[in-house]
Amino acid sequence: MPSDWFPNLLRLTVRLIRTKRLTDKAKVIQVMSQRPDHSTPQPQPPTSRRRAPAVPVVADRIDIHCHLLPGIDDGCRDSEESRECIRRLKAAGFVGSICTPHMWPEAFPANTPANIRAMVARFDEELRDAGIDYRVWPGGELRLFEGVIPWLEKNGVPTLGDSNFVLVDFWDKQWPRHANAAFEWLIKNKYQPILAHPERIPGSPTDLDKRLLEVEKMGVLLQGNARSVTGGEGMAAGEMVRMLMQQNRYAFLAMDLHRPDGLNSRLDGLALAEVEFGQKAVDFLIIKAPRRIVKID
Repeated sequence: MPSDWFPNLLRLTVRLIRTKRLTDKAKVIQVMSQRPDHSTPQPQPPTSRRRAPAVPVVADRIDIHCHLLPGIDDGCRDSEESRECIRRLKAAGFVGSICTPHMWPEAFPANTPANIRAMVARFDEELRDAGIDYRVWPGGELRLFEGVIPWLEKNGVPTLGDSNFVLVDFWDKQWPRHANAAFEWLIKNKYQPILAHPERIPGSPTDLDKRLLEVEKMGVLLQGNARSVTGGEGMAAGEMVRMLMQQNRYAFLAMDLHRPDGLNSRLDGLALAEVEFGQKAVDFLIIKAPRRIVKID
């Protein structure tokens, strides 16, 4: 059986549910694209056949987690890919993104807070020169590696915009022993840590839930990934993201966009989340909550 059957089944389900709901309300919709994501870039269809929102979207969304900055991590490879992502994000109702490239000196030694801020300033100028109306803010996705505290003391803390919020993650196969110490250090120094896509962390659901409750009690906020809702991160992540959504434990929902070929599953995840949990809940996580960070009305 093909490995992508589960995400494709979920995408088909959301299309069928949404089509029925909108038909009942006598609304005309355009069915979302049938194209699955691919591991390599795919040719784009003609403009007339590209994805259109199934329902009218309010242009207020802000993504707090993306890899839009070209050529500095595993995200967009060049400015052309970045602009393509922005064009499609704008069509989906986004007005801006916090650029959060990976920060881990072993793999991305040049990605320091100072360098990222300079890169975002140049990228913002490039967008303005191209006449692209889209806000970008500096940030980072900080890996909580062993030795992260001395690195922060030397290089500074990669806050999201001008806030005290800090997006963090870890790639370990189990909860790292140094993670909680890093959370404590950040909180002690008046920063607000946000743990990215906790639903993806390996381990038993019971143990993960226990770990998350522990750090939430410390004051750590959680950010869910839209792609997890479609099953694109695996069935375990799909089940965990639903549990955390149902329990209202996410402070933010984000795209974690890397490249244009991976955008469909993330937009589908937002659509499916709206069907399952309601547009009001999703709007809070991706419209209202991000404004706490970027401080705009």
